[in-house]
Amino acid sequence: MKNKFINKWGMKLAVLSFLLTAAPALCTVQDSPEMSPEVQIIADAEDTTQTTPIKKVLFIGDSMTGWMAERFNAYADNNDFEVATVVWDGSTISKWANSPNLKNIIQEQAPDAIILSLGMNELFERNPEKQLTESVEKLKESFGDIPFLWIGPPSWPGHSEGETLNTWLEEQLGNKNFFRSFDLSIPRQSKSNPHPNREGIEEWIDKVAEWIPQNSNLHFKSMDAPEPGKFSRSKTFIYKRMKENL
Repeated sequence: MKNKFINKWGMKLAVLSFLLTAAPALCTVQDSPEMSPEVQIIADAEDTTQTTPIKKVLFIGDSMTGWMAERFNAYADNNDFEVATVVWDGSTISKWANSPNLKNIIQEQAPDAIILSLGMNELFERNPEKQLTESVEKLKESFGDIPFLWIGPPSWPGHSEGETLNTWLEEQLGNKNFFRSFDLSIPRQSKSNPHPNREGIEEWIDKVAEWIPQNSNLHFKSMDAPEPGKFSRSKTFIYKRMKENL
């Protein structure tokens, strides 16, 4: 009788020991089930979509945009993508946001990414939250799901204003969608002119291009720098004067 009792409990202990030993392995299998072939195909497709390199950029903005886009198009020539450019002299954040043609331009160009340079003509705005929130939201709505990069305005030589606008834009857009140019020291066309000269534009865009791969939401196949001094006008280059409508 005693032996039967010992054998009975010995078997129970052995089974319990086995279950405790096997439990981690069983949990691992349950927690990490193998994907069916159909699920794996969908997952792979999603990963590919997320990392597909940008093939076309729409570069838009104010009077600084022309040279900026030409330097960036030199990067396009080196890195297997193209740039479509729309320059609107004297334009502001509000003008672009309220233009009925912006969505049409985006639809026609069908870009994989949008880069814009705006804010120079509103640099001294003291209350951007009140004056510009609606316009910035309209622009973001126009972009939809297209990833974008907003190149913020540089400082205006001889003036200290501009910090308020740049800080507010970065807060509204997120640091991956905003390149802060305000602190850059770049050569200008004159001591009082906010427009960079060609050397200043080249330095500016080179810094943007260097920043993009690790800091933005834009994914390019590569971002190899073109030779110094190279500017290249894109096939699509639209220029609008200050008094013209977009």
